[in-house]
Parts: sequence; structure tokens; C-alpha cells
Amino acid sequence: MGEILSVKTANFEMEYAKFGTGKKVLAMIPGLSLKSVLGSVSTIAAAYKIFLDEYTIYLFDRKKNIGDVYPVSEMARDIAEAIKALGIDRVDIFGTSQGGMIAQHIAVGYPELVNKMVLASSSSKAEPLQLEVIGGWAVMAREKRVEDLLNSFIDNVYSEAFAKRYRRALLLMFKNLSDEELHRFAVTAEACAGINVYDDLGKVKCPTFVIGADKDHVVTYEASVKIYEKLKSENVPCEFYTYENFGHAAFDEASDYKERVLKFLQA
Repeated sequence: MGEILSVKTANFEMEYAKFGTGKKVLAMIPGLSLKSVLGSVSTIAAAYKIFLDEYTIYLFDRKKNIGDVYPVSEMARDIAEAIKALGIDRVDIFGTSQGGMIAQHIAVGYPELVNKMVLASSSSKAEPLQLEVIGGWAVMAREKRVEDLLNSFIDNVYSEAFAKRYRRALLLMFKNLSDEELHRFAVTAEACAGINVYDDLGKVKCPTFVIGADKDHVVTYEASVKIYEKLKSENVPCEFYTYENFGHAAFDEASDYKERVLKFLQA
């Protein structure tokens, strides 16, 4: 289920997956990943099966050949350009973690593209814990300390129960990271330190759903609260929901997460 395709513009080439048959378009922008999420497209498509009659989903990777520095603002520019190159006029956007950072930049810089936006476990400006945790991952990736990186990623992203149950499987899934994958991860992780779209959130024109997790040990729960409060203060139509006793990856772990997102998009 789902096919991996490629879009080329004058500036870059980017892979994406496409699944679903609906008339509406949902652009999904994932967060940091040790391996490309496109390798799990069948699993992701199955997880979002409740969307597939109403939506055609485009799951975007980052562009190929990202170089040594790739700011979040450029990631947003490239995905916006890819959306336009695919002949898509308007989308709903669902961004998780760094994907939410990218989504905010798209909504600010390209408001004509976005109908509605969902921001899951994201931030608009780097919190101290975010700098420490994600910055630590970048260092581990640069130093090729793969075992340390994998364990830190698992421990910080997932809930304690999930990490305990699936650690062995996750370690097996990610153990054979190539030098290219480590470099790509380091560059994209380092980009998170430069996120600073908070002061521009008043430029968001679309209804926005901010979802935070109260045990988020990566970007912090407070970061989600700050996004919502800023949007509200700027009179941007917005909603907020807290997943209690969930960590950063509540979007993967909470059984009702996808249903909650779809309900907001349908309203």
C-alpha cells in the first residue's frame, strides 16, 4: 500500500509517498528520522487507513543531497515548492515534531497553500531541553556513536512502557545505519536549534490544532503550550489538546490520535 515517487524542480529532487484515494489532500511532514520514513510507507498507510477514503496523502521526505547545513526554513521552502510542482493548489498539513516546525514555516510563508494545520509535539522556538537532547543526538551521529544514539533516541522519544516493550525491535531496525544516514540525521537534527518562527505566528491564516504531550522529553510540553497561546493571542483560529502520561511520540502511541486529527480536519 502506497507508492514511493520523486518530484524534481529546478532546485532539488525530493522523494515522497502517495496513498489514499480521497479528493482532499493531506501533506504529512515527519520529524527527525534515523532512516527515511518512506521505507515504512506500507505500515504508515495502514496506520492512517481511516483517512484514505477522504484524503490523498502525500508523505514528504527531506530533499536529496541536503549538504552540510539545511535550516528548517529551507526545508519548508522546499516542501512548499514540491507541493506546487506536483500541481497541488491547497493542502491540509500534519506535521510531527520537526515536521511541525516545517509546517509552521509553510503556513507563515505560503498561507495560500494551507487549509488547516495540525502541529504534533512541536516547537516554534528551541527550548533548553530541546537544544540539549537533539543537540546531543547530532553529536552522537557526527561521532558515529550509533548504540548511544539509538538508546538515547528511544529513551527520549518514546514512553517508558513503549521503549521497554519495543527496544529490541527498534535497535534491530536501526542498527545498520550508513555513514550517509548518520550525516543526514546530524544535519537535520542540528537544524532544530535554529527554529525561531514564534514571532511570526500571527501571520498564520489557517485553523490550527496544536497537540502536546505532558511528558515530552524532546521539544517539551511547554513548547506546544507556547505555540497555542501565541496563536490565540494573535486571533488565529486554534485548538489545543494535551495527551497526559504520553511522551514525545504520542502521535505514534496514542490509540485515538489519528481519529482526533481527522475529526479536526473534517470540522
